Amino acid sequence: MKNSLVIQTLKKISLSFLLLNLTACNFLGDHSKAPEPMEETSKEQATQKEDAEAYVVQPNYDHPKFKELDAAFKKQKHRFEIDRCEFKYNDQSFFIGNSYDKIIEILGKPDKEPVLTLDKLYSSIRYNDLGITIWFSEPKKKVYEINFTFSDLMDGILVKYNIVKFRKTPYILETDLNQFIELCDLSHEGNLSHDKSSFYIENEKKCEDQAETFIGSRPHFENIGGGHMTITGSFDSKTTGPIRYISIEKQKD
Repeated sequence: MKNSLVIQTLKKISLSFLLLNLTACNFLGDHSKAPEPMEETSKEQATQKEDAEAYVVQPNYDHPKFKELDAAFKKQKHRFEIDRCEFKYNDQSFFIGNSYDKIIEILGKPDKEPVLTLDKLYSSIRYNDLGITIWFSEPKKKVYEINFTFSDLMDGILVKYNIVKFRKTPYILETDLNQFIELCDLSHEGNLSHDKSSFYIENEKKCEDQAETFIGSRPHFENIGGGHMTITGSFDSKTTGPIRYISIEKQKD
């Protein structure tokens, strides 16, 4: 009888130790496990909300000149459309991240074979009549940067077309930036910002391959004083020059 009681007591003690160990494991697991699905869902919802609130330029289709400019654009032999994520040449699409072969298929043979940078990290090709230079990351030759150069101070228009579409809005080369933004909902007080040398669009909706767009119209600033004592004052939104270039560069990973 005594042996039976001893065995039962030992069993109870063993069971108690087992329950304590299981409880301790569960307690530690609650603090070391991966985030609950609910946490991941909340992050995803926050990203989607931010993306939904991001800005997309809206053309002003009701502007009296819009239809006329759109029709003139369509009649051109060379038609470039420069949107947020997609670029088109004569209705053929190309993108940041495209291969060298894809660009040649759409734009044709460049004026010069690819030129490597000194560090051999990038190469570039140039189409003079189209005013476009494309940079590729090496060695995979994927589109990294696209530069459209329309005109310069000395020679004016450099390309064989007069109108491009930027964010679905027609722009007549050599006209002022302010004349362009009348045709869309960009504004100096809203989503069109600037640094000392160019303009850019604030809070613009992102693409899969994130890129920055620079609008090459030099901002004007009020001058204070004169001669050697001239000081750059506040930004003058009423005075703008032409868009001489548009540059799209992939953001670094």
